[in-house]
Amino acid sequence: MKEQCNDAPEPTPDARESILLGSRWNDVLWTFRPTNVLEQSAPPSIRWDFDLPGAGRFTDPRFAPLLESARTFIALMRERSVNTGLALRASTVVGYFHHLRMLIRFMHERGVRRFAALDALALKAFQRWIGSRGGRAGPTLAPTTVQKYLYMLVYLYRYRDEIGDGLTVDPCPGQSAGVLARVREKEIPHLPYTPDDVAAPLIQRAIDFISGCAFELLRAREIYAGVYREARERRCTDEVWRKRGILALRQIAIETHRGSQVIESPAELARFINVLYVACFVVLSYLVGARASELLQLRAGCVKPMDGGTVDQALTVIRGAIFKREAFHGRAHEWVAPPEAVHAVTVLEALSAPHRIRTGRDELWLRSRGNWPGASEWHFDDDRTIEVYTTSRMRLALGRFAPWFDLPKYNGRTWRLSTHQGRKTFVRFAALRDRSALFAIAQHLGHRERGITDYHYAGSDHALNREIDAAILEQSVGGWEEMLAAERLGGRAGAEVLKRRPHFRGQRMKQDLKRYAQTLVQAGLTLGVCDWGFCVYRQEHSACTGSPSAPNPVRREPSTCARCRNFVVGPAHLDYWRSQVERHHALLEEPALPRQTLVIARERLTQALAIVRSIEQPGGSHA
Repeated sequence: MKEQCNDAPEPTPDARESILLGSRWNDVLWTFRPTNVLEQSAPPSIRWDFDLPGAGRFTDPRFAPLLESARTFIALMRERSVNTGLALRASTVVGYFHHLRMLIRFMHERGVRRFAALDALALKAFQRWIGSRGGRAGPTLAPTTVQKYLYMLVYLYRYRDEIGDGLTVDPCPGQSAGVLARVREKEIPHLPYTPDDVAAPLIQRAIDFISGCAFELLRAREIYAGVYREARERRCTDEVWRKRGILALRQIAIETHRGSQVIESPAELARFINVLYVACFVVLSYLVGARASELLQLRAGCVKPMDGGTVDQALTVIRGAIFKREAFHGRAHEWVAPPEAVHAVTVLEALSAPHRIRTGRDELWLRSRGNWPGASEWHFDDDRTIEVYTTSRMRLALGRFAPWFDLPKYNGRTWRLSTHQGRKTFVRFAALRDRSALFAIAQHLGHRERGITDYHYAGSDHALNREIDAAILEQSVGGWEEMLAAERLGGRAGAEVLKRRPHFRGQRMKQDLKRYAQTLVQAGLTLGVCDWGFCVYRQEHSACTGSPSAPNPVRREPSTCARCRNFVVGPAHLDYWRSQVERHHALLEEPALPRQTLVIARERLTQALAIVRSIEQPGGSHA
């Protein structure tokens, strides 16, 4: 007699479930398989049992055909993008699912049971219905949000044959979704860059904090962790080891822009370490320009010399990966890194060392789970999960700890930082100074096309040129104001400016100066502004052989300007020329200086001395 088997047969695996993680096709909860390593800690998920007003839930049996079409649609979107043919990120598909849910509710209110039953009039009604809904920033949804709903309809139309119940009419006939949603160029949300007045002190204070405080903070952490370990091994009470830890920490002080700071408690140590993490992120983000997701996935040993040199050489790179529109582990990439960024990576390697030893992992941004784990994060017996900093967690850290750097207000308001501003500021800084560098910037950022850098980061040609013109105009007006108000001017054109300028007196002198300066700029008098002086540009007198409208950027340098009849030096440039005098004096004291270099150094010293004397001595011009 055959033995009877009571075990039920295992269900046949469904090929469509390859996009899911631990979920089945007919489950209410879909957890998507992570698209890349960034989604591993919290895989995106959706629920199909959302409510339909007055009719129960979408998973009820009477909605089964439409539910099956909706599931097929979401699975197709996850597997393939209409535009690129690549798989969409799971988090992107979750966003489209929310738009689809609104479409299903719209259909339910009108008694429509199939996607194919939606005609052109129904789609127009859906667009009006969506456009009339309230948004976060106003009484109605923004046109750009409506555009995303139209993108979802386009997918539903393109996949109609594979779904079997898709749209039968094109939702955007003969036009784009943006045009149909009435999206204007100025309404397209572009993530902001950090204004120069905020970015400069932020970067400088972050660099100073890393260079001046990182060593002492790392030492304080090790001392505190050692006190805790010793007290636990001796079975001391909590009160004993806490007091010992506080006494040990109070022996350590760090030098900051706020002065000398004594570490008063473990909570203050944790706060300073969080500030250190934020400082490292700021330096890497603003000086390297990588995305937050790329920076937060860096690993120990990522700093490498370029082209097989040594790390001590001037040019080094940071090796990592780009994850946007790439495979699970991303695409390998290198970013050129200045010394300050390399130092920040070195500090991160030291910060993450205990967690890397404990977990056997090599990521630089390993922290205990929780936004602010406190000093107990460094206890040897801390059993909390170690995970990589997420972008959202870093955004919270910027909001909480960046104010410690005492940043100036912008237009009277506190500037809010975000994780993407460093990248935008990095690109804008380079693009405004050299438009021809966009291709190199695109390669550095890892963009596959320069157009992405041009439009999304540097701005369109028209917008960027307008911004460049505005910056040049502001510089020119400021330069003319300085020359018109200065008591003495140096340079070969200094005497000419002093002789021809009007004399301003009275209570409205500042307003008259500004108005006259604007008049000169609008009249077409080009004024070049640089660290060592002004160029009142006239092509016939140009020592740099510039164009009819501007100096030659290649040949424009201090020694050339010093002998040019267009050159003017104001009091603001005096420090530069004094430093040149000191530099060439020191150079001439070198015993092994070659004869040719000696001649050049003496010539440059003579130029610098003449310019300094022309401003410091009465009479005030340099012939």
